[in-house]
Amino acid sequence: MEKQMGHRRELKQRHKRQLTVLIAWCAALVVIAAIEATLLIGPEGFQVWKELFPQATPGDYSAFVLTRFLFDLMVPVSLSLYTYFTIEKIGTPPVYRLIWGAVILIAVMWKILRFDTSSPFWYTTIALMVGLFFTVINLHRLEPTNEERESV
Repeated sequence: MEKQMGHRRELKQRHKRQLTVLIAWCAALVVIAAIEATLLIGPEGFQVWKELFPQATPGDYSAFVLTRFLFDLMVPVSLSLYTYFTIEKIGTPPVYRLIWGAVILIAVMWKILRFDTSSPFWYTTIALMVGLFFTVINLHRLEPTNEERESV
């Protein structure tokens, strides 16, 4: 029993750095999405929406902002939750890095195709997602070495 607990503790310590870096990128993306949604909720955003869609109601605008916010959250939240719950059991095998790297790449391409260059958050989100992409595909390199594990 004690041996199993020691092995479990070692696994937690082994993936702690990987998980911390990955969740930091995801948290930054969530914060940026929240700030962007908060700024869109303001009266200026609604006025622009009303000029583009004169027959739209405030409920339509609220639904647009909420849907956009949820889509911006989908990739970072699902990636961080999936990784948190599975990193101890499966680690970060090549299939994990390939699939999540592809998902992030598709999300970056979708964000680029939205072409919202007037918003500084658009550039920030793309930069953060590119950083997240490189982190995911190189996550196995963030594993601490034996020397680092022994010093902790």
